[in-house]
Amino acid sequence: MEAPKFIELKAHEEVLEVVYASMIPRLPRVTLLVVWILLPFFFLFPLWREGGIGLAIFAIWLFSGVLLLVRAYLTWSRTVFVVTDMRVIDYDQKGFFHRVVTQTRFDQIDEVSYHIKGIFPTLFGYGTLQLQLQGSSADIQVEQVKRPNRIADLINDLRRESEISDSALHANP
Repeated sequence: MEAPKFIELKAHEEVLEVVYASMIPRLPRVTLLVVWILLPFFFLFPLWREGGIGLAIFAIWLFSGVLLLVRAYLTWSRTVFVVTDMRVIDYDQKGFFHRVVTQTRFDQIDEVSYHIKGIFPTLFGYGTLQLQLQGSSADIQVEQVKRPNRIADLINDLRRESEISDSALHANP
């Protein structure tokens, strides 16, 4: 599996899982944005009859819809949770110029949990994955993840392997 191009991996780091948020919860918003883009075409001739003002309204209306749709796509496609053999990386794209990146090693994770709440999340199998980190570090919460139970199991297995390799290193210096 390959990491997205905007995430830098360390030397000899192998990507095990790349997780994007489910598109299902975003469908109402995307539908609304598509309607917003198509709506000015229904008023095309009345707006053009108004001359320059009508043309400006048409252009602004269409441009705003396309801009909002591109922003929604970029925030979805660049919000990713990556599990490697060394660490987990939570890359949250909040807007065009705002991103939050959190990464942690497996030995810094205290607890891994997930929850699926509601009719649609239960039917379509998406939920929230939460990683509680040691100390005063901010916890990692990844929302609307497909099959969060599988990701939680993978991270717990990697935590166990990390603990075994750490104890083997301390036992045999």
